[in-house]
Amino acid sequence: MKTIVQERSVVREPSATQKKFYEDQYAMVSFVESVPCIKVKLSGVPHSSEHYQYVHSKLLEFIHSEIENYCRLHLLTDSTQAGLVLDEDLSYYKMNVIPAIEKAGIRYHAIVIPQSLFGRLFFQEISLSTKKLKVAYFNTISGACKWLKNR
Repeated sequence: MKTIVQERSVVREPSATQKKFYEDQYAMVSFVESVPCIKVKLSGVPHSSEHYQYVHSKLLEFIHSEIENYCRLHLLTDSTQAGLVLDEDLSYYKMNVIPAIEKAGIRYHAIVIPQSLFGRLFFQEISLSTKKLKVAYFNTISGACKWLKNR
């Protein structure tokens, strides 16, 4: 009797060196040395608006702890598995998180957009770029990392 062995292709992130800073069911915040960038991976939806704000406070805390070690530090958000957020959460992000990211010194933010059609339409309707923060949207993490490395 022969055993059938199936090979599974493993998709690796662009960096073998990742330092995890925060993780829960909704978000993982880590550091990718090869870019260098802080990576936020979102899955599903936050439990509440307070949870959404807490996750972003952790992100900002990590940015502040790492940015002094790099002349240029970028931000990468992997939204491929993310659900939609409430309007109040989006407003909080635009009014509080973006200005704090800018003030900390982040100038480039790559966002990998969701796989769902509805999620893609959502990102087409909002603009997160400002005069100080350039935001670009990508279909893949590798494309986003390549763009950030060239900044």
